[in-house]
Amino acid sequence: MTQFIQLHLLTAYPPSNLNRDDLGRPKTAIVGGSERLRISSQSLKRAWRTSELFESALGEHRGTRTKRLGEQVFER
Repeated sequence: MTQFIQLHLLTAYPPSNLNRDDLGRPKTAIVGGSERLRISSQSLKRAWRTSELFESALGEHRGTRTKRLGEQVFER
C-alpha cells in the first residue's frame, strides 16, 4: 500500500475580488461548514506566469502564449 500525505491549506489574501464567475461575483466554496472565497488554479498560475520573479528566473526560456498570435503577426 502506498503512503502519502495530502494537505489542504487555507491561505489568507487581502480583501479583493481575486477570482470571479461569469457574472462578476466572487467564486466561493464551503470549507469546514463556512463559505470561503475560492481561488482557481488557473488564476494562481496566471499570477505566477506574469510575475517579475518568474520572468527573471526563466528569461528567454519561457513559452510563447498563442492567444494573440494572429494579432501579433498581423501587426508585423
